[in-house]
Amino acid sequence: MEKESNKSYVQRALQELIDSSKEAVAILINDIKKPLDPELSDEKRRNAIKAKKECFVDAQEILIGISKLEAQLSNSDAEFKEERDFEKGFAEKWAKR
Repeated sequence: MEKESNKSYVQRALQELIDSSKEAVAILINDIKKPLDPELSDEKRRNAIKAKKECFVDAQEILIGISKLEAQLSNSDAEFKEERDFEKGFAEKWAKR
């Protein structure tokens, strides 16, 4: 029973994270849509354009994360595992710390 309640908690938390992430993407998209002020100086305009690009990249990364979380949520029988970019190799396993 405890395992089932933990599973439902994880599913609820994942859904809440997905919903919050979708709200964040909507905010980022609204920031991207806002027109630039034509009265801005060149430097301020350049910074505003860079900020819009950062919003775009952040929105993309969040969307990729949402996609992964939704896939995890739809596959409810699978265990949730931590993703790692690098697994220890032979040398790292035996290296002194």
